Amino acid sequence: MRYFSLVLLTSVLVGCSSTNDKQSREVAANKEREAVTKRDYYDHRGKAMSKTWEYDGYNAQVFLFGKAILKKDNIEFLKTGSSLRQYLFENNLGDTGVDQALDIDCEKEMYMKRRTPDGSCYFYGMENKLNSQDAKLAGQILMGAKGQRFGRNTRQESANTASAKDIMEPNPFEVSERLLVRKKGKKGEDGTKKATILNLLAAAWLQSMNHDWFTHGKNSKTRHHSVKGYSKHPSFNQKEHKIPYTRSESGDEKSTDKNGYHYTSRNQVTHWWDASQIYGSDQKTIDKVRTKYNPDGTSTGNRMPLGKIAVDEKNKRLIYGQDQLPITGFHDNWWIGLEMIQTLFHLEHNRIIDKILMPQVGSTICKDSSKKNVSASCENELFELARLINSALIAKIHTVEWTPALLDHPMLHIAMRANWYGLRELWGGDSASLRAKIPQNIKHVVSGLTGEKTLDLYGAPFTLTEEFVAVYRMHPLIPDNIDFRSVAKADKVQKQIPIEDVVFRKSVGKIKEAEASGNSTDWMYTFGTSHPGGLLLHNHPTFMHDFVAERNTGEKHTDSVRMDMGAIDIFRDRERGVPRYNNFRRALGLPPITSFEELTNDANDVATLKDVYDGDVEKLDLLVGSLAEKDRYPGYAFGNTPFWIFAIMASRRLMADPFFSDLYIPEVYTQAGIDFVQKTSMVDVVLHHYPELKSQFYTKKKFNHPKKGWITREVLKVKNAFRPWGPVYDQVKSSL
Repeated sequence: MRYFSLVLLTSVLVGCSSTNDKQSREVAANKEREAVTKRDYYDHRGKAMSKTWEYDGYNAQVFLFGKAILKKDNIEFLKTGSSLRQYLFENNLGDTGVDQALDIDCEKEMYMKRRTPDGSCYFYGMENKLNSQDAKLAGQILMGAKGQRFGRNTRQESANTASAKDIMEPNPFEVSERLLVRKKGKKGEDGTKKATILNLLAAAWLQSMNHDWFTHGKNSKTRHHSVKGYSKHPSFNQKEHKIPYTRSESGDEKSTDKNGYHYTSRNQVTHWWDASQIYGSDQKTIDKVRTKYNPDGTSTGNRMPLGKIAVDEKNKRLIYGQDQLPITGFHDNWWIGLEMIQTLFHLEHNRIIDKILMPQVGSTICKDSSKKNVSASCENELFELARLINSALIAKIHTVEWTPALLDHPMLHIAMRANWYGLRELWGGDSASLRAKIPQNIKHVVSGLTGEKTLDLYGAPFTLTEEFVAVYRMHPLIPDNIDFRSVAKADKVQKQIPIEDVVFRKSVGKIKEAEASGNSTDWMYTFGTSHPGGLLLHNHPTFMHDFVAERNTGEKHTDSVRMDMGAIDIFRDRERGVPRYNNFRRALGLPPITSFEELTNDANDVATLKDVYDGDVEKLDLLVGSLAEKDRYPGYAFGNTPFWIFAIMASRRLMADPFFSDLYIPEVYTQAGIDFVQKTSMVDVVLHHYPELKSQFYTKKKFNHPKKGWITREVLKVKNAFRPWGPVYDQVKSSL
């Protein structure tokens, strides 16, 4: 059964894999496009397996894998999906140009294999790891670095046409008011349409990842769009309102090759999945995070010992500086949810040093030091290694836990684990020994996208893309209220806290001393048992319909602006040349809709959509279409239009990053570091720092031992930390 399942999956996933020859890639792309007909797309969905598939996640068990892979619908689902992903690799990686580096000494920067502060020099000395098509890109040492342009997943003609369209129609304030904003429930009750199979930690996690991946930075202070108000909007109903332009490229920035795109903009953090939200994207921020602070937030002038980073370990909270901003890598759009996630991985960085790296000092690493006498150079080595391991752990958790929590389909569970582990976990074998015996064009199926001989750029410099930014507009995940619980009374909601009371400067001081009510443990438990909103129409947070947003991208709170977040979400996509819904689908090789009835079964929404968009489906905004679409695979929290950008970019973030591909090896991470990443889950991370929450994940079960008779053991019940924790877990599971 194991061998047959492997061969079968290999045969249907050949289209997912890399090829070295450009001509064969082009031929493959043409074949793939022809293979994905409209009928194939809509008929071959794969069916949910509710009776055999566990609600809270995939277990690497052969019989479950076999049940899924041998199901006809799922085989067709894999064929169609693999064809589409391959098509995207071949056709939807647009190059917007990489700047030339004039004064960077990569030999000096790469004194050890490390995540550099600005993300430059990743391909230094990596030419021999790349195929012939990609080798020419190795010299672009600013690829993926801070300040480089966003790439594109749509071709020039699609993006340029979108930029030339009327970005004011229909009115973004009307779109927000009629289609996006969450309405209050009866008698003023919370109107959030909740995603009950998830917890609020999943929403906070996503925003923390966004802070790692991308930001357009502060908006222009001199250029504004004049946008008409909408008469029925309760706040933005005046004759016109000013929306600042996205930060423009400077003259020098524009002078470099844009490869034909009319609009380009630049990422103000590194493009790499390098935990820059924890560490920063420049040396100044890294130094700040590595500094030791007094209780009042003033600097001691010294670094944290042993390569550790700043965090209040006693109270499990971040340290705030004199400017009342948290000491962390990125703190824009701040709220208490971000503090919970980023505190957790500040703590985990320091634990990695204590538990994984310090035992190796003087032997595997830091050979000039001993455990009792650690040199300054060793402290730097410890920091860089801990960052590598912590970053990889975050990427692995996102790949095999967060994503399947939102996309709860059996084949997606298998696919995401295969992305990270390959299929080797099904038989426990070493993929490296198999790789020498299998054809090159199916290597990723067996080996996954991480580890040696997986590095692949597909002929385009690595960047994140404007389209990737667009599909991650997931503000409906934020509820209007948080159900606050105390661990001491785990089965009871103590109070509802309005989300607007824990954002920006209001979040300061919300996490109390360890002994006080409202301590870090209570907040972590609260996020584990509260629900986010669903990714649906009419579910944008109510307070974001008219609020003052604070931009904290500098060294202080600054650039506050009053806005309607829904309108801004709509307007930014238009401004940046992201095609509207139907053209976006066409650009990805997906069938467009021909009517609003084809988009959604909700008759009221159909009527409103027709009215707002003058009956023209071609005017439909990407965000609105994505939230409304019934084109969703079983178990998916969001629709298939954004999913296919994830399908290409989630893979690309791994296979194009040397530190997840050919440098994800013991010689760089240490064997103990690799083992730690491979075996550690988000549940483990939570319990590393909140052991008092163990009973919310584990339950006691009786087993009949062949020699000891009936015995009681603790068994992990909540396997995915992005599902509700106990006792809410039991309530949700029983309702399914």
